[in-house]
Amino acid sequence: MTIKSLGMVGRIAIILILALGLELAGNLALEKWQQRELLSADDSRAIAARLVEAERIALAAHPRDRGRLMHEIAHKGMTINWVPRTVISDVSLSIPGLQTIRGEMLQRLPAGGRRDLRLTIVPTPGSAQRDLLGAWQLSDGSYVSFRVSPYMAAAPHPATVLLLHLLLVTAVLGLAMLSVHALVRPLRQLARAADATGQGRAGSFAVDGPPEVRTVAQALTAMQKRLLDTMDEQTNALVAVSHDLRTPIQRLRLRASLIDDAEAREAMEGDLAEMETFIESTLAYFRTGDPEDARLVDVAALVSTVAHSAADLGHDVEYHGPGELLATVRPLSLKRAIANLVDNATRHAGRVEVRLGAIDGDRFSIEVDDDGPGIASADRARALLPFQRLDDARTGRVGGAGLGLPTTLKAMEIARGSLTLDTARMGGLKARIILPRD
Repeated sequence: MTIKSLGMVGRIAIILILALGLELAGNLALEKWQQRELLSADDSRAIAARLVEAERIALAAHPRDRGRLMHEIAHKGMTINWVPRTVISDVSLSIPGLQTIRGEMLQRLPAGGRRDLRLTIVPTPGSAQRDLLGAWQLSDGSYVSFRVSPYMAAAPHPATVLLLHLLLVTAVLGLAMLSVHALVRPLRQLARAADATGQGRAGSFAVDGPPEVRTVAQALTAMQKRLLDTMDEQTNALVAVSHDLRTPIQRLRLRASLIDDAEAREAMEGDLAEMETFIESTLAYFRTGDPEDARLVDVAALVSTVAHSAADLGHDVEYHGPGELLATVRPLSLKRAIANLVDNATRHAGRVEVRLGAIDGDRFSIEVDDDGPGIASADRARALLPFQRLDDARTGRVGGAGLGLPTTLKAMEIARGSLTLDTARMGGLKARIILPRD
């Protein structure tokens, strides 16, 4: 069985086992480090050679001169003395490090283990470290004692040990999180692909990961294709019907102009205008998803143009904002979105203010405020849904197709922006767009 064939549960189990293994290995390494020896095998052999030399000198000299001669051959932190008898006890059997050193030394000393070799540990004077204290029996029964300072490091400070354990846990958790991150990456790709499908786009993702994820990915691929094909068919059919309705509407408009009854003629022309507005709104809503390249434009010029165009048609619309604000946007889509908001405001209010401003170095906002009746907070979410007409919540006048706000919201989602509805300073509705500048 390969890693690729393992399921999600198996992969998570492997990650947990590896994390526990690393934690155990790290703890063992820390434990060994806390009991580290400062005396290497080479040092042990050097001490044995020094003891052999001390025996040669001691046996060739008179006992009264042996102590002085031993002091003269002391070398590199090692003091040597001669004593007829010794009180040093051997504790090497209870300390693994000492036992190893004793074995190294006995291999270099004459007579091997037949002579008495005692090793113990004593505190270093004035330090937290420890010294190696030993005695070796000479061939005449006397002893050469020696002291190596320092031999063993002091026990680490508890805070140091705790810090090292925390670092170990952090490292193990970091590696585990990286592994889990790689494990769930295919799920995030599936989520992005599903989100793209909801916006009418084909999201791309690799069919990879555990078998369960690959199965879901394959099913999502097939479902995505069926869904997008169905959406395209329905969109094309609706657009075709909308286009085909324009010709009979124009014929009916021509015939309505020939009606002598002015009241009936105006009523018919009003109905035809509403039908034409519905068709234009429907086409604009489905055109929002059409691909358009983003480019650097002057958003201030674009927003002010929409506001001034509405004012030229007789509406009370004012623009407030800077004379220039550069941003990389989809200009046609943004212009349609602003026009939808302004048109929605002018249909339901007498006065409209359009405000443009930079939020920070990365974003800017466009606000369309009006003095109309606004939309109740409970109805604002429904107002952003397609074909939801809330004319009774506004002025009661005949509205459009209920696609102005949804069209704007759709354009903002594609452009990584947002659209929110709130209460305006003038008491009506505030529609606020926030977009990135790049």
